[in-house]
Amino acid sequence: MIEREKEVKVFNLDLDALKEELLSKGAEHLGEEKQVNYILKCDIDAKTNLLKSLLRLREVDKDDKKTFYLTYKIRGKDSGGLRNSKEITSEVKDKDAILEIFEMLGIIPEKVDYKERDSYLYKDARFDFDEYDKETFDVPYLEIEVKNDEKLEELIKEFNIERKNITTKNINELRKDHNEIY
Repeated sequence: MIEREKEVKVFNLDLDALKEELLSKGAEHLGEEKQVNYILKCDIDAKTNLLKSLLRLREVDKDDKKTFYLTYKIRGKDSGGLRNSKEITSEVKDKDAILEIFEMLGIIPEKVDYKERDSYLYKDARFDFDEYDKETFDVPYLEIEVKNDEKLEELIKEFNIERKNITTKNINELRKDHNEIY
């Protein structure tokens, strides 16, 4: 599947209270899952220190069923306060075979991280409450994925989210500038 991803990360919120508010407003709870992310290749722009592209194999454990997704993501130009990326994802059946193929090509995981995600759908926007393992990133946060800038603006107003708590940076970028989120 090829799609455009438009998202932001939000920090310094009472995440449990926001989950309750979403449900009280009729949000659909999509469920909880555990993820293992194998970061196979990561290109960082030397001048801006921003992610240019990412190759990732994700293992998703949801409802005691494991599914595997291979994703190649190319970061586009941010606009309207949203991070824009072109993302190509395909489900794969055999994680070990894919990892072995990449190893034969000289591509081995640069990093493996672990994340728990609790997801909701509200007004055609996805709300992912994410928490990584402490080695990868030690601050839980909300990721909001929307179709356009106007939808993000609508949700920021509806949930009284302060702009200073919103970023388009990815986890690798935030780990380098940890002070940004406090």
